[in-house]
Amino acid sequence: MVRGNFFYQRLAEKIISLRQKRKLSQEQLALLSDLDRTYIARIEEGKANPSIKVLNKLARVLKTRISSLLKGV
Repeated sequence: MVRGNFFYQRLAEKIISLRQKRKLSQEQLALLSDLDRTYIARIEEGKANPSIKVLNKLARVLKTRISSLLKGV
């Protein structure tokens, strides 16, 4: 596995964990963050490279900070 992919996989795990903690489906997270559900799925599979703008949208909906999303990733 390429090292960069490991970064995206750890980010994905963190986003999934926070989403589930907030009891949100991928569809709900997508609607609230104004993103496509399939893009959320790709992020959660570690197959997408989300921009800072996208991470900011996700962090806002998940009621956390971008720094918290990236901590330990």
